[in-house]
Amino acid sequence: MASSSSEEVLVLYGSQTGNSEAAAEQLSSLLPSKLSTSDNSRTLTSRCMHLDDFLELEQAKWTRLVIIVCSSYGVGQAPIGARKFREVCDTILERFGSDNDDTTNDGKHKMLSGVNYALLGLGDSHYTTFFRNPTTFENALSTVGATRVGELGKADASGTGDMEQSKVIERWIDSIWKDLQPVIDKPMTEEEGLKLKKAHEQTWKLCLELYKEWKQTNYFALIGLFLPLGGVLLGILIHLYMYGYTWSN
Repeated sequence: MASSSSEEVLVLYGSQTGNSEAAAEQLSSLLPSKLSTSDNSRTLTSRCMHLDDFLELEQAKWTRLVIIVCSSYGVGQAPIGARKFREVCDTILERFGSDNDDTTNDGKHKMLSGVNYALLGLGDSHYTTFFRNPTTFENALSTVGATRVGELGKADASGTGDMEQSKVIERWIDSIWKDLQPVIDKPMTEEEGLKLKKAHEQTWKLCLELYKEWKQTNYFALIGLFLPLGGVLLGILIHLYMYGYTWSN
């Protein structure tokens, strides 16, 4: 019997009214049955979380396939759960958006070259900033080497008839699996693993530049620093005790 392998796919979202969250949760729940192979040679798991939680709590540990569902809010801003991710994307475009040289910045320009993503965007065309936030995500991710899989979903809250937002979302979800399957069918190579490691390290480094409060105290390093000093003090006390030193005059 062939051994079975397991792979995780992250579904990341930002949502103001709950529509993006509902679509993300639906995708995450369907994913294992839609993409896992029928002979159980490969099993997929999925987790669904805010884009910002992916950056802060997961420390930007990219999987080779991620699905992003996000809307625009207000005047093209990021919704709840995606504001820091938007800031990271804005920073990427400021630093690398006008630079087409793949070799600059010690490879940081293509720091997500091992990441594949599918993107479903929501918005309202009544606003002039319709789709600005998903467009920013798309531009930033592609600028640093990530590869979009499948059609860029555009679900308009002002759509009518067949273009009604809920219908567009359902059609995108129904059709995306055939585009995701080839990514999952390919065995993970050592080179891909190294690329994902680089994607994690460089994205997390950028996050720490922007959000210094995310830096964690390394208590093990502190213990290593003070442990020798404690040993010296203990040795002095033992020496004083053995040679009869008294603390009183």
